[in-house]
Amino acid sequence: MNNVVALRRSPTIEQPEHLSALVTAGSGGAASTTTCLGLATALRLATGAQVAAIDGTVGGGNLLDRAGVEPIDPARAIRQLGSHMAVSSAGAVVVGGHGESSDSVLVDSLLADRHLARIHDVGTAVRSPRLTPLIEAGAAIVVATAPRAEPLARMRVGLEWLIDTYGRGVLSRTVVAISHQLPQCVVDMAPIRDALSPLVAGFVEVPFDANLARPGPVDHRHLSGAAIDAWTDVLDAFGRIEAGDRGTDGQHVGAGELA
Repeated sequence: MNNVVALRRSPTIEQPEHLSALVTAGSGGAASTTTCLGLATALRLATGAQVAAIDGTVGGGNLLDRAGVEPIDPARAIRQLGSHMAVSSAGAVVVGGHGESSDSVLVDSLLADRHLARIHDVGTAVRSPRLTPLIEAGAAIVVATAPRAEPLARMRVGLEWLIDTYGRGVLSRTVVAISHQLPQCVVDMAPIRDALSPLVAGFVEVPFDANLARPGPVDHRHLSGAAIDAWTDVLDAFGRIEAGDRGTDGQHVGAGELA
């Protein structure tokens, strides 16, 4: 697969191989799958890092169908993951889901042993006990949503659950990603951005990209530069989280109340 695309800026994340992140959503159709794929693509293209996009949704989602365009080289395959592995057009490893019974910690550990960054699409499953060890271990969290009234309301419920379950400090490693699914937005995002930006590690709007709206496999060469730049902004937030974990960044998030 030809991976040549226009050179874009690299995210400010120093140790991508240590990255473990969960992409969650309050409801179906809130773009957790495309956000997971986008982050893996942006990280792979900009840094050349080995990265895995992992389907951790309940019942198994369509990440493998959307992103796995080539069989994985047997030398790179992991025995425990069987036939649930493929490679994206950008060269990221894609791991299909095993449903609610899948061991997310085991999958994360197996890929970490191969020095891969791990981005888990967990969809609506963030409350699942199988994800608790990853969150308690400090995984970054991306709350993905669409700019519509109902998904935004569910996003707020999800943020409140994270706070109630893990404490307000969880916001310091939580990024809100608004994925525009129509060319024009019908909701004024400015008040939401103003309310959430001081509380979370990042607030990013991913612009509409018609290529993501189409069914079928996603070829990174057809994605818009604006979308890739927005996912890179999320990765920059991961870099700030990484720096904060090393004690080099001030704790400026997590204060105040959700609007």
